[in-house]
Parts: sequence; structure tokens; C-alpha cells
Amino acid sequence: MQIPLIALLVLVCGGLGGLVNALLAADLHLPHREENIYSAGWIGNVVVGAVAALVFWGLYGPMAKVAVIGTTASDVSVAFTIAEIAGSVVTGIGGGRILSSEAEKKALAKATNELVQALKQP
Repeated sequence: MQIPLIALLVLVCGGLGGLVNALLAADLHLPHREENIYSAGWIGNVVVGAVAALVFWGLYGPMAKVAVIGTTASDVSVAFTIAEIAGSVVTGIGGGRILSSEAEKKALAKATNELVQALKQP
């Protein structure tokens, strides 16, 4: 059946979108932790992008009507279109951007706290 191959292609396209996000966000480093701040790096962006694309495709793609258990109507076509490829890449970028934004938000909060503490000291 073609569904596993299509799901794999969606994962790859979403992962590519996550990698694009890592490039755009200058987040090309391996995952690491600095004190209380965890940065997932490019690997985290790729994984989150791939999963986000698969979930989005499963919810809103043409395969949303395909039964996992039971029978599917015979008029459901199994195809992977150019629009779905583009949608998977864009979803991967968006998913990776959410991850990057959370890490940046925590780093900014830490830097702000350190600045406030430094300004309080005489």
C-alpha cells in the first residue's frame, strides 16, 4: 500500500522544513543545555518539523478519511500532491519555529533576569 510511503515522504518534507527553520534561526548546533535552558538545536528542529508535518497531514490531508481499522470507502484516492509536499515543508518550518521561539524566550528571560540583578548591585 502507498500510505506508508506517503507518510515517510511527509516526514522527510517536514524534517526538511525543520532544517530550513534551523538555518533561518541560526540554530545550527547540536542539542545542549545551559543551566535551566535547553536548546534542541538543528536535530530538534528536524524532529519537531517532521512530526508536525505528519500530524497536520493526518488531520487535514486527503488521507484523513482513510480508515485505520475497518473498511474505507472505495472512492478514496491515495495520492501525494505537490501542494501536500509544499504544505509539509511549510508545516515543518512552522513547527521548528515554535521550538526555536520557546528556547529563545527562555534565554531572553534569563538574560533579562541577570541584567536586573546586575543593575540592582551597587
